[in-house]
Amino acid sequence: MSDKFVPYHLRDIHNPPAHLDATQKSNWIRTAQKAKKNYQHQQQYPAFNLPTSSYEVVYVNKSTTSEALQKLIDHVRHCHEFSFDTEGDRSSKQLALIQIQTIPRQLPCFVILFELLHLPLHDTLIFVKIRQLFHLIFQSNNKLYSWGPLRVELSPAVNYELFEWPIKSQIFDIQRDFSKWYTWALSHCEVCSPSLIQHNVIHEVRLNTNINSCSKCTCHEASPYGPGEKWGLQDALIYTCQLFIDKSMTVSSWAKSLDPLHSTLSTTASTSPSSTSSLSSSHHDNNDIINTNINPQFFKNVIDNDLEFISEDSDDDIAINQCRTMPVNNALYEQISDDEIDFNHLVKPNEFGCAPVNNDALNNNEFVVNNHYMVDDVNEKEEKTTTKTKTPRKHQHRSLQARHRRNHQRNTILKKYRYHYSIKRKWYPRFTMFMVRQILRLYRVNYKHVRNDGDELLIGLKDRLSRDRAHHQLPWSIFNRHSYFYYRDVFRR
Repeated sequence: MSDKFVPYHLRDIHNPPAHLDATQKSNWIRTAQKAKKNYQHQQQYPAFNLPTSSYEVVYVNKSTTSEALQKLIDHVRHCHEFSFDTEGDRSSKQLALIQIQTIPRQLPCFVILFELLHLPLHDTLIFVKIRQLFHLIFQSNNKLYSWGPLRVELSPAVNYELFEWPIKSQIFDIQRDFSKWYTWALSHCEVCSPSLIQHNVIHEVRLNTNINSCSKCTCHEASPYGPGEKWGLQDALIYTCQLFIDKSMTVSSWAKSLDPLHSTLSTTASTSPSSTSSLSSSHHDNNDIINTNINPQFFKNVIDNDLEFISEDSDDDIAINQCRTMPVNNALYEQISDDEIDFNHLVKPNEFGCAPVNNDALNNNEFVVNNHYMVDDVNEKEEKTTTKTKTPRKHQHRSLQARHRRNHQRNTILKKYRYHYSIKRKWYPRFTMFMVRQILRLYRVNYKHVRNDGDELLIGLKDRLSRDRAHHQLPWSIFNRHSYFYYRDVFRR
């Protein structure tokens, strides 16, 4: 059995595939270690779950209705705290998803999923409402919470023109201060240290002195990280709440449409994060989506929660039985004999008698049908066909030099308007123009011409609508170094 059929948490870390190079082996081992750790935590701790009545998932894309966005706007007006998270696409490594959870005073809350690669055009009402929604969220009196540097994570989304930059709201990086808070929390454990003097501990925290939490708290585990080292979100929830969150789908195909009501995916729909991620799992409960044509091996991977670790080079797709063989009922069909029926033998040659015709009563070019005389005008038709001749077009009389001169003048005029509507993208020099055009066709960009402009790639579009559409569809770093190696492998297949 090859490695691509073996779940990552069951693979031998000390025995990577021999065909991998040093970098690939390192990535393979690191991925297997993360998978094994994730699987062990999943078996040891209960899963972190919220009742579906306490939150509502909303997908924001080009198919979102204005009524749904207006409902979000009315909700956000009375909310001043939000938590953020972002996800990048597994293939292109580009920012593809912004997740925002509102923190209202009364439940339910909203989990808003902004699909950056499926946004509407700038001149639509939906896009205007999305900008209004971000404007309300990023007000100066609001508080934004994130696990990591939020400004760094949101900086790639500036190109989509969804919000003003820089962000004016108050941003709190929980990951940065969690290590110090956990040390402080261990020293304040009421179970193990009820008689601890509070002002001494506060004094030690203010002086940033190391507190030996192991000697003061025995009911909680000591920090697995060093002083000042950043915690992982999964470990933080396990050490504080003894609950497990699945981090296996953090790197996945987030560029695909997640909304189950408007997704255009066909055979790859079941592999999208909408069917496996924890945030969007609620739509299975609400819509009762049942897929009965999934390959059993793939369904087993779903049960094992191992979808996220399927290798990128895996060629295994979901086998959806779109072409089903219909049962044939032979009784409905008659047996045809091998002997062909000759219709010429059914009627005898002399069965129908022919009436004699008096040729003397007819003229040379006349014959009688039902006692009516008809004139044979074949000769007139022949004369008409001989007179019809195609007249040559005038432009064919031009000389070859005149045609070249006219084409040169026309091309000179058209060159002036090649980049009248244009966009620019960062450009890795190893990209060939042939590969660039292939990528533009892949994204269905209606371009006119492409050329490099120093460190940037200048793409000329046909009209303003094509420019706005390409501005949304093409990420700012689509022609970077990582994308070059990715698309090179894609086009070689």
